[in-house]
Amino acid sequence: MDLRNLHWTTIAKVAGLGTGLLIVLGAVFVWSGIYNVAASKDHLRITTWILTLIRERSIATHSFKIEVPALDDESKIRLGASHYEGGCVPCHNRPGEEINSIVKGMLPPPPNLLEIGKHRPPEEIFWIVKHGLKYTGMPAWTNVLRDDEVWALTAFLASLPATAGDYGELAGLSRGQGNAREEPANGRALNVCVRCHERDGMSTNGNRVPRLAGMPEAYLLRSLQEYAQGTRASGVMEPVADLLSEEAMRELAAHYQALPPVAGTAEPDPEQLRRGEAIARRGIVGQGVPACLSCHSGRQSQQFPVLAGQNAAYIEEQIRLWRRGGRIGTPYGRIMAAVAGALDEGQIEDVAAYLASLPPGRAPDAPLAEAGR
Repeated sequence: MDLRNLHWTTIAKVAGLGTGLLIVLGAVFVWSGIYNVAASKDHLRITTWILTLIRERSIATHSFKIEVPALDDESKIRLGASHYEGGCVPCHNRPGEEINSIVKGMLPPPPNLLEIGKHRPPEEIFWIVKHGLKYTGMPAWTNVLRDDEVWALTAFLASLPATAGDYGELAGLSRGQGNAREEPANGRALNVCVRCHERDGMSTNGNRVPRLAGMPEAYLLRSLQEYAQGTRASGVMEPVADLLSEEAMRELAAHYQALPPVAGTAEPDPEQLRRGEAIARRGIVGQGVPACLSCHSGRQSQQFPVLAGQNAAYIEEQIRLWRRGGRIGTPYGRIMAAVAGALDEGQIEDVAAYLASLPPGRAPDAPLAEAGR
């Protein structure tokens, strides 16, 4: 038969018949259940190759335009290690340790992340941590508004394996060994808290963690309730607070209010302190920024946190979070979002440095008469 003499309609019919046959065979294959989806049996090689290729190309494509910030900050790595302990260890185990034999039964099994910093660029690590991976058991970050938390974890993972030997100290594992007589009844929950926050004369695990000692009980309780309800964004704190009963929240809030604050050790530039003091005590009238201490000195509502002695890096990051729209889920958050949006980067750093320089506890009141000039 001379194929050149075949009419195009005949060719179309043959092609359509072949396509239809493939569809029928595919439907029979799917409906029959012949393909074994058990995790005890690996995929066919061709299936594994296709899935791996799709996954790797997708990661590379979607992470291509991500701009990587500085990741070599020790406090950022320390915060990331704490996040890793709380969210990643159940599947990936601690760096240098064998993955749990039960978890190994997953298909695909969770990878050992000890040398992930050698095999993936930071932008790919960030994208995977933030968005997760379909059909692998890798979940997305609990709250995708918190890029700062994801970057902290990325910084830690990118630092491996160099920091693996210091993991216990970085993640705050030894900080949970405190005086049982000074704990609230819910000591197990406190052991989770103190990996990052204060305990028995110890300061926070790095300067990117908020100081809670001496904070108003009402504010601490409201914060835990908002995390549990999902109205205050945090991929770290939302899962923690969600597991707490109302009684446990109240115990922890009372415990931290009664805990004596520990003074910081920051030594900021005197000129920066002068600029920051002007904002904190007088505001910036031309930009619509009220004086920080008109609410946060400790003499106003117990719903407001006291900022005297708070970690500067934490204050800075929270203001940036408000500017990005990441803390607008509550009425209090929406108030601060308007203030944060009026500050530029230099002003954020100045006012954070000044507030951090104050002795922990009550700060001087804002001179209200001057603030209105």
